Amino acid sequence: MVASGLSAGAASGFGGTVLVEPRQGLSRARNRALDWCDEDDVLAFVDDDAVVGAGWYSALQRRWDEASSDVACIGGPIRPRWPASGPPGWISPPILPALTLLDLGPEVRDLDPGVTTVYGANISFRVAALRRIGGFDPAFGHTGRRLFFSEEDEAQRALARLGFVVRYVPDAAVEHVIPPERLTRRSFLRRRFAYGVTLGVRRARSRTLAARQALSSGAGTVPALARPQLLMERAVRAAENAGVLYGSTRPRRIA
Repeated sequence: MVASGLSAGAASGFGGTVLVEPRQGLSRARNRALDWCDEDDVLAFVDDDAVVGAGWYSALQRRWDEASSDVACIGGPIRPRWPASGPPGWISPPILPALTLLDLGPEVRDLDPGVTTVYGANISFRVAALRRIGGFDPAFGHTGRRLFFSEEDEAQRALARLGFVVRYVPDAAVEHVIPPERLTRRSFLRRRFAYGVTLGVRRARSRTLAARQALSSGAGTVPALARPQLLMERAVRAAENAGVLYGSTRPRRIA
């Protein structure tokens, strides 16, 4: 199994190899790692602000060893490592995905990527299967200062269309380091708007549904004023749907 931290021919150090991708874009960096791998490898990605546990590698390797050949993607939990001050009181479970956090329970689960996916901060793929779908689409993924999402979600959906299995495993977990600047209302709304733009660009949510959900969120604002968590949940949902409406007017573009 090959693990990649997404740093971008190649220098050796600290017992590994650093690959350099000169062009901006998370999808391009991931594809650079994919090109480097052997056909029968498994390629694992973690974010540069994720910390793997002592048993992460062995758990992931064990899950791949026991997986049938139709399993093409395995991901695990992403748990928070909060700053010393802890999370603000207005944070609640429904908005935790904005921090790239994931916990789908204590059991192994095969997922329908049209409904639920594993996240790119802790994800691994069979190289041969990932190459069959052309790797990661450069139209998606973060680029420079541009927040953009869904390159790993799109890959999982493409794999599922070919009959491959996407699997969640509970024992290959990482911790996502959450800096204080991510724990502001503005950061949550900005990131969720950007996620909504991605949904709109790939037409994953209709304009009609987005408009209806945005109006519903706004209509519930007054009753939620006395409940900071509920108010923030509605604000995040409204920002996401505003992003969908904006993104649905834009063509897909390669960054």
